[in-house]
Amino acid sequence: MEALIPVINKLQDVFNTVGADTIQLPQIVVVGTQSSGKSSVLESLVGRDVLPRGTGIVTRRPLILQLVHIDSEDCRKTSEENGNITNHLNSLDLC
Repeated sequence: MEALIPVINKLQDVFNTVGADTIQLPQIVVVGTQSSGKSSVLESLVGRDVLPRGTGIVTRRPLILQLVHIDSEDCRKTSEENGNITNHLNSLDLC
């Protein structure tokens, strides 16, 4: 998975440069009852713990996860420009 992120980012950059529509990447939909492991499935695909955890209903709204690879030296700069990635319960710093 980690090796694909830079390749996909480069492809998207090329599409943006030539003015073409963005590349249509595969999408995954996860559906299930409460506390059935939907968020855990997404996190295992991503390879990181990025979703909120707790008891009861924690992620009760639709989520869209988009992976973007940022070199470690650029990560601090991007974080300063855009702020931390946040959700209603947690603040995530993936640098």
